[in-house]
Amino acid sequence: MGTFLSRTPKTCCSAAGWRTTVRPVVEPDEIRTERLVLSRPQPTDADAFIALHNTPEAYPHDGWLRRTPEQALEQLDRFREKWAADGIGYWTIRLAGTAEVIGFGGVQHHDEDDGPELNVYYRFFPTAWGRGYATEMVEAALGWARRHRPDRTVRIVTDPANTASVRLAEKLGFTRYLERQRDGHPEVVFRLAAR
Repeated sequence: MGTFLSRTPKTCCSAAGWRTTVRPVVEPDEIRTERLVLSRPQPTDADAFIALHNTPEAYPHDGWLRRTPEQALEQLDRFREKWAADGIGYWTIRLAGTAEVIGFGGVQHHDEDDGPELNVYYRFFPTAWGRGYATEMVEAALGWARRHRPDRTVRIVTDPANTASVRLAEKLGFTRYLERQRDGHPEVVFRLAAR
């Protein structure tokens, strides 16, 4: 699990559709795992974010989601807005002991048709693949979720052909919940029930 470095408590709420109240949490400035530092995205992370989202190899299953530099910056701004609104969001992922950004990911509030959930997301530079970093990051995200939002279902949405993400979800106890099409592309939704 991770070590939480925190600030002051903050009341947050989820946006979009559902009128949910999120009880106050101590928002982490960063979470440290054995090998990773997970921190709130900053404007200084923009170059790494643009580079990741313009790396074709980082999209082997969902190339249709690739972004122009402008779209990537808009998405990074949305990540930062979610932090401001909800007190948690997707992190910048660095190797511990270095300043090297190896990806972005984490957990953020998401309103699904049947209620509020926490969505797990991650995207790593291909040079970081195959080393267990995604599992380590998701375990830290789940640790945060179980401590601060135990009432929320956690989900992972991925392309069914993305066998690495499917294996990760199954390994961490997620169950296959739904298969659907989004913008004409298949995706599978995995869920981990609230406690």
